[in-house]
Amino acid sequence: MEGRTHVPVVDEALCGVCGVCRGACPALASPDLVEGESGTMRAVLAPQAIKSDQDLAPCREACPLGQDIGAYLACLANGDQAGALEVILRDNPLPSVLGQVCHHPCQQACFSATVQAPPSIRDLKRFAAQAPRPVPELPQGAPLAKVAVVGAGPAGLAAAWELARRGAKAVVYDAQAVAGGMLAWAIPDFRLPRQDLQRDLDYVAAHGVEFKLGQALTPEDVAALRKEYDAVILACGAPKAKKAGLPGEDLKGVWQGLDFLREAALDCPPQLTAPVVVVGGGNVALDAARLALRQGLPVTLAYRRDREQMPAYAEELEAAEAEGLKLIYRVQPVALEAGEGGAVAALSVQGTTPGQPAADGRVAFTPHPTDQRRLEAGSVILALGQKSEADAWAAGLGLFSLLGDAQGCLADGLYLAGDLQTGPATVVEAMAGGIKAARAIMEEVRS
Repeated sequence: MEGRTHVPVVDEALCGVCGVCRGACPALASPDLVEGESGTMRAVLAPQAIKSDQDLAPCREACPLGQDIGAYLACLANGDQAGALEVILRDNPLPSVLGQVCHHPCQQACFSATVQAPPSIRDLKRFAAQAPRPVPELPQGAPLAKVAVVGAGPAGLAAAWELARRGAKAVVYDAQAVAGGMLAWAIPDFRLPRQDLQRDLDYVAAHGVEFKLGQALTPEDVAALRKEYDAVILACGAPKAKKAGLPGEDLKGVWQGLDFLREAALDCPPQLTAPVVVVGGGNVALDAARLALRQGLPVTLAYRRDREQMPAYAEELEAAEAEGLKLIYRVQPVALEAGEGGAVAALSVQGTTPGQPAADGRVAFTPHPTDQRRLEAGSVILALGQKSEADAWAAGLGLFSLLGDAQGCLADGLYLAGDLQTGPATVVEAMAGGIKAARAIMEEVRS
């Protein structure tokens, strides 16, 4: 056997402050070869490390909020939970929320992922967020600006927090009687405990943010707010279910996914009839299915692609399967059949077959003409996407469209943030959009 030609060494200039790679660092742990004909751990790591033009660690680059992940992991490694939370709160006003539901792109980007399982950054954030919140230091003097934020979801909350800590008076309007937007009603409490959400809401409010809840604003109301405030941020999200237009979609016992989740969280939970069929492959579909399972009913989820193409988080899918969810792949809905009393009795589905990748890179699944099936159903939940009311807002505000610039600016003093600007996205991406719009407003105020 040939001997090693390089002696591994630790180069602190290339190592991140988080130290999470140390367990697999070839200079500290293992001289053995890893997979590949000529690769050692050092050979795997070195090409990534030699990036002189990279200012930030890969995990921080991947985070939409740019959180200093290495710094707060280092705090936790030293037993400093409060210090870790302090670092997180520099960029993130909702650490408890993101500690539960963030899609954690930072973990996939971690430098150590090529040689070991990356650190559980989201879980570590959740632990750090359990530390007592510091009392925020509020700007003194008269507010630099007064800004209305329409929507109390993640984009609106983050925008209001950023505005308040930069010296503005932020007033948040929302149609629901509770703050949080889709955090409060579209994510079940077994995924996002309500006490965690409330902890973050209290922290935002502690910055002097004012909430005006139970006020559903129209475009005419927003036009009036533009005269009253220095700026207005539209952060209304994408809270509407996207209907499929299927025959029988309006039958009794058929629910749209978002409507089902909203009623389950804010009103009386809908009582379902067995067997339950859920159609869709995203987190809304899985959340609805898991709520149905909690009624003690058999639940089947039907998805038109394969498991690998499901947009839902892998850990949520695994949890749902452990709870008893049955999954059927490569089927798409065709029609809903009525039974006695006009209630849904079955869902007709057609098999699909994989084809070539579509423009977005995902494999396109097309209907299989001879594969048709009938799934008995006492209740059907259709979770086939969500949409915003961008067109209605644009028309009501006298605009051709809701296409803002990079900072979300639509017109003088009018900004967009979150899903209303980008379309349905993730919680952390919506927050990043809210913060970007708030910073643009404050730069304008100070100029």
